[in-house]
Amino acid sequence: MQLIVSIADTGLLTLDPSQKALLNRSRSNNRRNFFTIPEEYDFNSANDTVVNSVIAWSFYPKLLTRDGKGWRNVANNQSVTLHPTSVNKQADASAIKWVSYYHIMQGRNKNYNAFETTAVDDFAIALLCGEAEFKMYSGVISIDSNRIRFSLRDWKSMLALKTLSARLREILQNTFREPHRVPSYKQQQWLGLWQVIFAQARK
Repeated sequence: MQLIVSIADTGLLTLDPSQKALLNRSRSNNRRNFFTIPEEYDFNSANDTVVNSVIAWSFYPKLLTRDGKGWRNVANNQSVTLHPTSVNKQADASAIKWVSYYHIMQGRNKNYNAFETTAVDDFAIALLCGEAEFKMYSGVISIDSNRIRFSLRDWKSMLALKTLSARLREILQNTFREPHRVPSYKQQQWLGLWQVIFAQARK
């Protein structure tokens, strides 16, 4: 509820009078109440790829990558294990190579355990995590001075990813700067392309 209220207060979520009244009742009532997100904003909640990507972008650099049979914290190169209660603990190593996390605690065995982990695709990391440098000649994407590196053999894919990343970052910056401003026609086209890509990734 606090997150919804914060988003609405910044202007990123525009509500009509009846929706505002419902949100105010939900936030002021001592009982546990739910506020239903308006349909015009709730078109990605069923897409795990989008949801997990947004979580990773928000928590970055709280990100772990596969390192042999374990995990490595990309922020400080520290070896980390997933807490036994994590849903990703027994996940197939070939299926999940990156996870974002909420926090890390040191256990009695001196190991560092990551809690509340979320699997994320590598292309989502390359798209919007950190400061990305697209090295066309070598076919390498370097994020935050080689904190993360991806290699692409196809220069066309590299160029497409570079362009999409730049456009999405521009749209996000404009949105945060002017929350009430409606995206331009070209910006809506880029957002539509982003939706298509993530919809295909879901399949």
